[in-house]
This record gives sequence, structure tokens and C-alpha cells, in this order.
Amino acid sequence: MKLAVNQATLMKTEMEIFLRAISIAGFKGVELRRDETFVYLENHTIENLKTTLEKNNLECVTFNAIELFSLCPEKEFKRIMRYTEKLMDIGNQIGCDTIITVPSFLDEPNMNDNTIIIKTIDRLKLLAKLAEKYDFKLCFEPLGFPNCSVRKVDMALKIIQNEELPKMGLVIDTFHFFVGEHSINELDKIEPEKLWLIHLNDAIEKPFKELQDSNRVLPCRGFFNLEMFVQKLKEIGYNKWISLELFNQRLWEEDPYNVANDSMDSIKKLL
Repeated sequence: MKLAVNQATLMKTEMEIFLRAISIAGFKGVELRRDETFVYLENHTIENLKTTLEKNNLECVTFNAIELFSLCPEKEFKRIMRYTEKLMDIGNQIGCDTIITVPSFLDEPNMNDNTIIIKTIDRLKLLAKLAEKYDFKLCFEPLGFPNCSVRKVDMALKIIQNEELPKMGLVIDTFHFFVGEHSINELDKIEPEKLWLIHLNDAIEKPFKELQDSNRVLPCRGFFNLEMFVQKLKEIGYNKWISLELFNQRLWEEDPYNVANDSMDSIKKLL
């Protein structure tokens, strides 16, 4: 399995320092976040970004993310389409060809699953046309929070396996997997070719319904059963990217080189 870091882990670190820190720590991939990429490009060129990635021997694994696209108002979806096209154009120039899609939260708590699935597929079909233009791939990440429209692996698979959509894959985030109250054996339901990326993280011990993104911690420093999770990945033959994704604000204030080294040590201990 190949190791990457999602930019959310060191959200406040300048792009070039962030990329250098994770490279020195031994990571080979990076997931760039949408807003941080646009901020960087206000004062740098796309060529600068490409050169910095190459200098640090890093592959841009994905862009994060097309957020909350599935049930939002049409005006908001048009905005999403505009920034998505910008990211895909940047990706073509830096060697990134994959972007993550994240479903909406529910404004109508009683919306039934079939309606959610139909609406999500309809939006994905529009995004797929854009992806075809830029030779990009779409992957889909369910969120485990109780008010997310798609929080379960089963429902996510029903969506991405729709025959009207191009080939798509799943992103499984360990935080959302456990918060979504999945059993480890539910990974067996995912065909290996459908599992494209793992977001790895642990969390402080709280009831699942109370956990927030800011409660994420480095692997093996929380209460998730990551050992069984990783063992199951090995059993099903997963050999793609594992990307560390934390939103822990305390880490944003620490030395990025120390955080990157601690991150690699934690992952190696787990694997």
C-alpha cells in the first residue's frame, strides 16, 4: 500500500513547506485541498505547483473535494461545476486525474433513500460529463454523520454502480466508517476494483454520535479498531493509496516537520 497525506492534516501550513515536510517524512503522495490550492495559485503559477511536487517526488493522488453537491440548490451546484472545472484543468497540468465527490447533508430529514439515490446519480451524471472532457475520474466518499444523505457503504455502492455512470470508485474514511456504525466485515461487500482510496485516521473516545472531525487523531492514538480494519484491507487485496486525513486544529499549530514524522511513525506502527 502506498502512503499519502491529505492537506487537511496540516491545513494552516504553507503549500511548499507542507509538501517538503511530508516528502522528507517519506510519503509519496498528497491529496490537495480545493481552497488551499486556489489560495496558493493567487501568488504562484500552476507550473510552480507542478515543479514543487516534482522536486519533492510527490504524486498528487486526488483533489479534495466536490463538496455537498448532491442535494444543494441549482445555483450552488453551478458554482460547484465552475470550481470543479478549474480543478480539473489544474489537474491536467500537474498530473492529477482524480477528484473526490462528497454528498450533501439532509435539509429534509424524512427524504427517502430512493429519492436521495436518484438525485445523487443525476448530479453525478453532470459531473461525469465534465470529467470526460478533462479525462478525470470521480470517486465518492460517504460521510458517517447521522444527518448525511449517504452515510452507509451499501447505499454508496448502489449509487456508483448505476449503469448510467462511468466507472467510479469509493473512498472509505476510517472516521466516517466507524461513525457510520459499519462492521469490519462490510469491507467484504466492496469489490477490490471499486475501492480506490482509504482515508486513515483515529479519534478520541466519545460516543459515535458526538464525534466531530476535529476529534481525529493520529492512528493508534484513539479508540478505533484500526488493526482489524487494516487486516481486512489486506485480506481483500487492497494495495492502493492510504492517505492520512486529520482535521485536528491542534496539529495545525505544531511544527509541520514533526507532525509529518509522527504521522509516518504512527502509520508504520499500524501497518
